[in-house]
Amino acid sequence: MIILKTPSDITWQAVEAVAYDHVPLAIDETLLAQVNQGWVDFLHLIAQEIPCYGVTTGLGTLVNTNLTAAERADLPHNILRARAAAIGAPLPKPVARATMVIRLVNFLSGLDGVSVNLCRFLVDRLNDDFTPWIPSLGHGMAADATANTHAFQTFIGEGFVFGPDNQRQPAADALAERGVEPYQLGPKEGLALLNGVTAAPAYALDAYRQLMQQLTLANVVAAVSMEGLAVPKDAVDPALKHASPEPGVLVITAALQRYLANSRIRAVKLQAPVSYRVVPQVHGALYDALQHLRQRIEVALTSFSDNPLMVRDDSPQGGRFLSVGLFHNQHLVNQVEHVALALAHVGCLSERRLHRLLNAQDTGLTPQLAARPGLDAGLVVAHKASLGLAARLRLLAQPISLATGDSSGGQEDYMSLALPAIARLYEMADLVTSMLAYELLAGLVALDQRHARAGDGVEAVRAYVRQSIAPLHRDRSPGPDVEQLREILHTELFRYRAESANS
Repeated sequence: MIILKTPSDITWQAVEAVAYDHVPLAIDETLLAQVNQGWVDFLHLIAQEIPCYGVTTGLGTLVNTNLTAAERADLPHNILRARAAAIGAPLPKPVARATMVIRLVNFLSGLDGVSVNLCRFLVDRLNDDFTPWIPSLGHGMAADATANTHAFQTFIGEGFVFGPDNQRQPAADALAERGVEPYQLGPKEGLALLNGVTAAPAYALDAYRQLMQQLTLANVVAAVSMEGLAVPKDAVDPALKHASPEPGVLVITAALQRYLANSRIRAVKLQAPVSYRVVPQVHGALYDALQHLRQRIEVALTSFSDNPLMVRDDSPQGGRFLSVGLFHNQHLVNQVEHVALALAHVGCLSERRLHRLLNAQDTGLTPQLAARPGLDAGLVVAHKASLGLAARLRLLAQPISLATGDSSGGQEDYMSLALPAIARLYEMADLVTSMLAYELLAGLVALDQRHARAGDGVEAVRAYVRQSIAPLHRDRSPGPDVEQLREILHTELFRYRAESANS
């Protein structure tokens, strides 16, 4: 069990443990006492009729509409009802759980004006696997408001959650099954659940985890191609360690050295094509971009992101409310765009390496790696397929966040578009996986034609793949092989075989 004693205890590791491993969560009573004091202070300010956005007024362009006492009582529930406009397949279940955990960052600060009851309700729902169903399309609002609405309207018995078999289940039914009454929202609790940055860092964390795994795959496949093309090992020579101190370059170079260790393949040319020499630089740039993304996510886990912000002071009222833009996660979005660009370069480099593998002048092997040149076409169509995927990949690499628009009568006139920017990383990753599969298919055929022992990691990969996919002795449709390679690339055993071969 993880016991939160301070808001800073909501670390990357804690979010992963709760969201992915279902480790139980609890909040220390001392910390809850601080939350309660914030709740008391908030009620004190509201009792003095100090205007507060989203509590005594409407939202967005209706900010200047003052509400009656009866309307104020209804507003929190209406906030979570009217803004659930997203559609489509759900965000991954761990992302929804991480969204719930990260929501506590604001709550436990004591600055959000929420009650201890809401904090306890949220933790209880995490612990009994009550996971919101958050549709993935239609997130054009400022910050993560649409996603948060879908996530937390479930607390009041509206919207949907993941059912026992991961099907969509009405939240009201899921609460009833647990013997739990829908939560009764306090004055600011609807707005506190709606506002701020939660789903974006949760989604970005999940993307980071997947892309770090994919980077390992890209390194392994590049090593296979380096052996298939029989290039000099100059690009990964240990002597380069002090020449290029870029962190990512050092990490990738070390990985490639492991995969290529004890190779008996002799270089066929003095110098490799650029697409082979710059693997550490291109893959290293993605590694560094991902580490920068992780840093931005970790900052989000320590940042208050609600609006308005309650500030205590020495005034007669005892405090005030500040209307701020802490919900606008531009730093995170910019880094997501950086990752997209770096990922696209990794995919495009794979396509170029594949093309070189088919050129007999580069390889010294058969043209297009055909077993019977002329009668057989070899793998030329595999490269054409990769070119088609590369075109889509380049399109998706364009910065989505620059498509920001103007909404709510001009009051909300700049959106971060964080969730759409993150969502496209998954499609890009899928494209890159396919491109790596095409390259791996060709790299292994080239290796088979060399009749020499490759590096330890490469040989481990070849042996593992050849258990499922036979060598190419004559033309056959490459599509089924590539589909199977995609499945193989997604297995943990594939990465393990490559990583453990020289350990």
